[in-house]
Amino acid sequence: MRIEIISTGDEIVTGLVVDTNAAWLSALLLEQGWQVRRRATVGDNLADLKAVLRESSERAEVVLVCGGLGPTADDLTAQAAAEAFDQPLTLFPDWLATMAERYASRGRTMAASNAKQAWLPQGCEILDNPVGTACGFVVSHPASQGQSRLFFTPGVPFEFKQMVREQVMPRLKALAGEATDTELRRFYTFGISESALSDRLDAAPWPSGIELGYRSSMPLIELKLIGHGASAADMDAAEARLLGEIAPWLVGRGNEEPASQILALLGARPLHLREGESRGALLAMCHFHPGLEAHFSHSLPADLMQLAVPAAPLSLTIGRAGPDGVPLLLCADGRQFGQTLKVSHPDPESGRRILAFAALDMLRRHLQGLPVLADYLTLTRTVRRQG
Repeated sequence: MRIEIISTGDEIVTGLVVDTNAAWLSALLLEQGWQVRRRATVGDNLADLKAVLRESSERAEVVLVCGGLGPTADDLTAQAAAEAFDQPLTLFPDWLATMAERYASRGRTMAASNAKQAWLPQGCEILDNPVGTACGFVVSHPASQGQSRLFFTPGVPFEFKQMVREQVMPRLKALAGEATDTELRRFYTFGISESALSDRLDAAPWPSGIELGYRSSMPLIELKLIGHGASAADMDAAEARLLGEIAPWLVGRGNEEPASQILALLGARPLHLREGESRGALLAMCHFHPGLEAHFSHSLPADLMQLAVPAAPLSLTIGRAGPDGVPLLLCADGRQFGQTLKVSHPDPESGRRILAFAALDMLRRHLQGLPVLADYLTLTRTVRRQG
């Protein structure tokens, strides 16, 4: 199923508002095995809106359009859809009554301008909006590839997300049908570059119906095995091949973030953090752990051998940067595991996240019974401490 997303609004085109809706929607669709093919952003211009709607409808079976359904003069999406697909704007009295009832229930009188939100393309299907006045709607349009369906939603994020979950996703699953067997398997690596992974994984083609996708999300690289009608045996074989290449750097798999997976291994055990050079990046990854205690200090040593052992039974310490790099120390079950790593990254915040996850990976390896000090291709170890 070919899917495209259109985001509308001058505030998005000009950069005054970041388009988080499209990113969230793309990720949600990918979890279902549907990878968005194109995303477009267009301002509040009627001609531009009509053109992009027609273009997307000729390419895609499903077009998801976000924004421009409000009551003001610059909300032009419904008019653009009506004119683009020759379905004149028509009053939907049931939705007009719904809006009036909602205002009345709050002891307010509906503004006359809100009536505009009940004028929708003739013959469209209404998508209920239980938390706002802008209903969504679906327009079906005959296209060169068959039937194109365009789903229109408001741009207010909490309205948009609820409508997508409750109204759009069930309809997309029905469109995909039981015959469409798409499977997504996700894996996360740390300490190896995207180019190094490509050298290992892209030399030979994957089985028919299976593709491998990459997503860099500092400090991790996510790998996605996407099967389109592939058999379980082919997916299992592809996964075995993938794991055979990435095992030394694999830090998580599935839909849950690796940091959450690592902390889940702790159960209810308390964890003590001390941070210097990472400046809270480790706390940001661990903040939801119920047994967490964290401290930040500018005065932590830059020498691994001088990092003190906390009284806590389980602790992670990240010291200050020194000529040899940044020291990391794990103290667990009466033992100490330490290393000094050199991180070379042009963005300081990304460098701090790399340090934080390297410390968290030490904890993961300890909890899983692996050698605590891993060999990373993207980090240089200059000092080791173990005892």
